[in-house]
Amino acid sequence: MVNTETALKEAMASVEGAIGAALVDYTSGMALGTLGGSKDLDLNIAAAGNTDVVRAKVRTMEQLGMRDTIEDILITLGKQYHLLRLLKGRDNKGLFLYMALDKQRANLAMARHQLARIEAQLEV
Repeated sequence: MVNTETALKEAMASVEGAIGAALVDYTSGMALGTLGGSKDLDLNIAAAGNTDVVRAKVRTMEQLGMRDTIEDILITLGKQYHLLRLLKGRDNKGLFLYMALDKQRANLAMARHQLARIEAQLEV
């Protein structure tokens, strides 16, 4: 098992094209940890904004009566991918891993695979 800091370091090191990563509590919108980012990508602002995306999707699924879980949410921008991986497990409810990727350098399938692997090891 790994802690938040180690998980974010592993995400940034193991995912080609990683720009930034965060562990976010979507009940509060607060980032519990961040790593990376840039002058154009404030991870704390991104964490709060992406919390609204996750809440909206969860609410929509409830309204539709869907009895399923969200693995991840992908937002494709002109130059970046933004990947939100909702954490499962008894102690991780209400958390998601957020990762911003350079679209030209990233392999989206590998990024999803690595985030799933990191999720399995993460202990918050």
